Amino acid sequence: MVQPALLVNLRSHLSQAGDTTLAGGSVLVLEFVGAPELAAREEGLCLSLTFTGAALNMPAGTYAVYDSLVSTVVVREEGERVVVKVERDLAGPWEVKKEEGLVQRFTLYLDPAPLKPILDGKVVLLDPWARPRAFSPTQLLEGVPTRDIAARLGRLLTSAGAQPHLVSGGPLPVLTPRAVRSGQRCDAVLGIATAYAPRHPRSGFTVRRRPGDAASLRLARLLAAEITRKLPLPLLAETEAGDRLLREIPAPGALVEVGCLSHRVDEGLLRDIDFKQKVAQTFFNALKHFFAGAAAAAKEKE
Repeated sequence: MVQPALLVNLRSHLSQAGDTTLAGGSVLVLEFVGAPELAAREEGLCLSLTFTGAALNMPAGTYAVYDSLVSTVVVREEGERVVVKVERDLAGPWEVKKEEGLVQRFTLYLDPAPLKPILDGKVVLLDPWARPRAFSPTQLLEGVPTRDIAARLGRLLTSAGAQPHLVSGGPLPVLTPRAVRSGQRCDAVLGIATAYAPRHPRSGFTVRRRPGDAASLRLARLLAAEITRKLPLPLLAETEAGDRLLREIPAPGALVEVGCLSHRVDEGLLRDIDFKQKVAQTFFNALKHFFAGAAAAAKEKE
């Protein structure tokens, strides 16, 4: 009797610490012990990969990915076949490459082209907080994780054709609030901070929005939804912001506290590369949905 090839591992590029090289699109890798036959087809937004002569050596089920293009991956066994369903947010070019060896790898590449019409040319102003007196119990300064997240988000936005800027110096171009008030383009503002509460630390995220602005409310709700479904810490609140920058700049804006710097669990995560990459990806997803919704609303008005 011929032994089936065994699916032993499924991973996305987000599982590789700090990998932003291909983050504009999506990459999924399926690893088999053995050599199955692959048939791949497109079914609307779903990509169906059927491996004949294969069986599972990992749990069946639905795996949450939520990267730039893929939402979930469903893996199941049907007789002598393994079926993998890749659910996408947007349709676009894709290909599967096979790498033979002791472990046979099938790598699914999803091109970032569908993101360009949504994000191309969009100016996003990032404001990573760096309060000198905000630090963790082990002296982690607030600016270390917030600037890292902003840099990672900037690379994601750039790969999709957007134009990320920083309020002050860093790895991205600078766009000052005064320049925006003077008429320079700004499509969205995103502040990145931490909660600092050494006496009463509370683990989780808080989303704050520009007061009295419908677009800012929609952005904040998208951020809250993405945080809830993708990140390990709870969403504590979604509320209006007292932040001066959000009040002064005439653009949709939100401020996210990416954990509590004073909490031991949150501090550990804020030092972790994978966590910071996932936070950046979460913010990218929310901005993607925000600009896609704005474009759809503009078309309806035409």
